Amino acid sequence: MYKLYYSPGACSMAVHVLLNEMGIPFEAKKVSIQDGENQTPEFLAINPRGQVPVLADEDFIIREGAAIIMYLLENHNSPLLPRSGRPRAAVLEWLMFANATLHPAYSKCFFIMRNVQDKAQQDALFKIAIDQLNKLWAEVDTKLAKSQYICGKEISPADIMVTVFANWGSYFPMQPTLGNNVKRLIREISTRPSYQKALKTEQVEYKAAAA
Repeated sequence: MYKLYYSPGACSMAVHVLLNEMGIPFEAKKVSIQDGENQTPEFLAINPRGQVPVLADEDFIIREGAAIIMYLLENHNSPLLPRSGRPRAAVLEWLMFANATLHPAYSKCFFIMRNVQDKAQQDALFKIAIDQLNKLWAEVDTKLAKSQYICGKEISPADIMVTVFANWGSYFPMQPTLGNNVKRLIREISTRPSYQKALKTEQVEYKAAAA
């Protein structure tokens, strides 16, 4: 059985939701970043980077979110990942956009919160970071104006991942602007049984859909 190491509401929730969506049995292991549990010797022995998600498949350990998602989709021949051609390339592009573009943009906001104490300086830096997030969300909104989901008519891992990130805005003094199409998407994804099950397990309130 798989073992998923997660921190409540973190990017690991995307893997948590995906496992639920695919109906795969797994053991959920809480590692609270807020409480510093990701820096314990026990967890650092599993992931020296001190990050979640981590997926253990028996003695095989995977430590990056996109890699975990790809492993699960391919290992279980999931229809969430097309087998070939342009449909597959589109899903991969938007998965990587979420993981390697949108996620780091949010990471800048968390860095500012933790490391900049001067209010005026923090506000100035937040404005720059939020402006960048708004541009990225505007791109997603434009894409969703043409299709139900980011990659077309069917849900993809990118839809799950961006829905997780959208809920992070509530942590910041300035919140990103989510367009109507993005709001439609995150309402639909966050109310799926797979997502609601993950929220209940992690004891996280989803606030973005109510904005």
